[in-house]
Amino acid sequence: MKRIFILVLLFFVSLSFGSSKKDTNKSNDKKEECREKKYCKDMKSCKEAIFHLEVCGNKKLDKDRDGIPCENICR
Repeated sequence: MKRIFILVLLFFVSLSFGSSKKDTNKSNDKKEECREKKYCKDMKSCKEAIFHLEVCGNKKLDKDRDGIPCENICR
């Protein structure tokens, strides 16, 4: 009985460590994505420009500070 309890406990502990690794990988992916593009000319869509403004915090994309990045793309 004690052995089963320990196995179940280890199983749940391993699950929790596995999910935190995935979250770390996701945040690393976002950081890497934020480094890749810095200017409106690098953006392929309005959705991408909004991501870089809101998630990456690239305020240069919204020159007039109206909340709309890369106004040549996001009309």
